[in-house]
Amino acid sequence: MITAQQTAKPKTTQRTRKTQQKKTTRKTSMAKKSVTPKKKTPPVTTIDMADVFTSGATKSIVLLLIISFNVVVLRNSFLLSAPPMGFSGDIKIDALLYGLAISVLMVIILFHEDQWKNAFCPGAITLYADTLILILYMKWFEFILGKWLSMWLLSGLLIAMPVMGLFIMVIMLKK
Repeated sequence: MITAQQTAKPKTTQRTRKTQQKKTTRKTSMAKKSVTPKKKTPPVTTIDMADVFTSGATKSIVLLLIISFNVVVLRNSFLLSAPPMGFSGDIKIDALLYGLAISVLMVIILFHEDQWKNAFCPGAITLYADTLILILYMKWFEFILGKWLSMWLLSGLLIAMPVMGLFIMVIMLKK
């Protein structure tokens, strides 16, 4: 036998379920209304910095900066150590041509080097010579070596750089 309480229970649970559902739908709809912005904003695009630093344009800019730095250092080193007479008649043009030619030769050697594990590979030797020229140009060891000896080493390196660069190119092309 079913009593009145038993029959009333399911009705109240159904009513409470309906009211609870209404309350939750109201809460979620209100939450959705409060979360959604009133203005439509365009989606924000993020830039991956790894893509920026490895892009071709960034590599080109860095390459041009390296070449221009080398051209300036080699040009000024040439002007410091070269005699007053010039190949083309103007020592400044000779210095600029020298700096540009050696810089391009160095970049070619560095980009074609594939044996960087070897400490005396052609690319490493090129970097060592360029570093030594920069050190002598900046006069970092002039107080140890003296002005005359450091200028002598600088001019000797500047004379040896084209010959050494061409020798390295021949070695690299022979492989």
